[in-house]
Amino acid sequence: MKVLGLSVGEQSTVALMVDGEIVAAVSEERFSRLKNDERFPLTAIDYCLKKAGISGAELDRVAFAGSSLAFGPWVVRAYSTFSIADHIKAQREYWKPRLYENKDVSWIDVFKEKIDTDQFPYNFEELLSEKNVYYSEEIWPKLKESIETELCKFLGIEKEKIVYVDHHTCHAAYAYWGSPFRDEKTLVLTADAYGDGNSATISIAEGGEIKRIHKVADSEFKLARLYRYITLLLGMKPNEHEYKVMGMAPYAKDPVLKGPYEVFKETMYVDGLNFAWKEEPKDMYYYFKDKLEGYRFDGIAGGLQKYTEEIITEWVRNAVEHTGIKRIVFSGGIAMNVKTNMLMHGMDEVDDMFVCGSGSDESLSLGVCYHVMEKHCAEKDLSAETIKPHSMYLGPEFSNEEVEKWVAANGLDKEYEVEYNVDADTVAEYLANGQVIGRLAGRMEFGQRSLGNRSLIADPRGGSVMVDKINHKIKNRDFWMPFAPSILNEYADEYIENPKKIKAPHMSVGFESTKKGQDELSATMHPSDKTLRPQLVEESKNAKYHELLSAFRSKTGVGGVLNTSFNLHGSPIVCSPDDALYVFRNSEIDMILLEDTLIKKK
Repeated sequence: MKVLGLSVGEQSTVALMVDGEIVAAVSEERFSRLKNDERFPLTAIDYCLKKAGISGAELDRVAFAGSSLAFGPWVVRAYSTFSIADHIKAQREYWKPRLYENKDVSWIDVFKEKIDTDQFPYNFEELLSEKNVYYSEEIWPKLKESIETELCKFLGIEKEKIVYVDHHTCHAAYAYWGSPFRDEKTLVLTADAYGDGNSATISIAEGGEIKRIHKVADSEFKLARLYRYITLLLGMKPNEHEYKVMGMAPYAKDPVLKGPYEVFKETMYVDGLNFAWKEEPKDMYYYFKDKLEGYRFDGIAGGLQKYTEEIITEWVRNAVEHTGIKRIVFSGGIAMNVKTNMLMHGMDEVDDMFVCGSGSDESLSLGVCYHVMEKHCAEKDLSAETIKPHSMYLGPEFSNEEVEKWVAANGLDKEYEVEYNVDADTVAEYLANGQVIGRLAGRMEFGQRSLGNRSLIADPRGGSVMVDKINHKIKNRDFWMPFAPSILNEYADEYIENPKKIKAPHMSVGFESTKKGQDELSATMHPSDKTLRPQLVEESKNAKYHELLSAFRSKTGVGGVLNTSFNLHGSPIVCSPDDALYVFRNSEIDMILLEDTLIKKK
């Protein structure tokens, strides 16, 4: 069974499953080098098929995550090209007139200078004549027909192979089948801004099947949209910088966050498995712009995060009590909030928990593959053991031979110092001496977090000195944002408080740090609350990275390194040696390690 999964729109992404195993997955942005590229992912499709050695005609299913697509943001490239000013313009010139003044404003008229019709499937001109192109029931059938016609030509398939799967069904499938849980009932939770009419669901996974028992309409649960628009009100980019708000939140003390927190508390609250409103805002931007006027930025961030944590943990508690199931998995955009995840796994009601590596919408492409395979197994009476949890290393890779030829072709040995066939001990020695290394090795990670193969790595003991070096000379990150550690799994208990032995291989869950963690991983913890969001590295999952961390421990006694994504701020994580070289030349990074080839500035 060969399934191509597509998530189109906000960071378009492709996954390919063969006989129950995800063999490739990558976002279009990694090839186009345009952050959050929403264009149809033709290059990513081509990569996945070539990696598996199959043609499009050999596919059994082409599965779209979601039953519809909002045309308006797509045609003006809102996810990849909108600035903060553009997002504010959308509020002022489109949403405010429509919501408050009852005006029939056209999205296309507001953003006519940003229209990009030179996109697959190439016939956007006809669709632009529709009265409301942002999203309407009338425009979707035409867009769907256009996409299917061109996609069938591109892949060489019949339309009968194309299927559509509900948005939150995909999130749930990713949450469960991407986890290591199989042998007993599991509570499957999803929560995000919206998707196919819902924004949260509760399901039970048992016996190879996920059954939804409850859903919450997107009109009832707007927590993720609240987080999005508070991000904008704080002068940051929605759909991208929410993690910065989360990172800022711990700096706010109780007296500063109390006022904003009370503002949020007066709106939505948990009502059993549902949510209800004390006062429902007409919109999320102008309502809170007025209510939060005069409150300090850190207090707003802190108040929002506290409110988010309380809402989610209360909802989870109710779901556990309702079902009696204490083992949970969680996905959707809100599952990217590592601090909320930390509180969830610390709850008395929760015995075990797993959060996959990237719960936001790019993972829908994997989730739709999982769901299609789940149904296939049920129809063919196949064992659910056929469906395997996925590795996060699903993208392109480059051999040592390819790297060496690339170095020669670009004449890099004349411009830089180049060392070939370096071993883990050599790299560990450089790290121990304070060097920051950009590591490109093995297959590129899927998702929003670097997990060693496309990472900037450094000595974690440097505290603020190392943080400042990476921020100011390389990443240009906001000063308040923490980095993260990669920790040898066998030494995890020395660094994090984890009495339930929660698995954390993906930096998707936060933990309280131990005293040793604070001493030895000082450059990787949150400076205010001392928490860590680790990648616990197992030899079986990434042997070469594990070897490097082990070599570093042998030299320093420290069982982890600082790990942050290998990219310049605002750019996608690097994919190829060319991308790594660009970062090397446009920052003050000390050296880059491409497989076993080390390149240093003279």
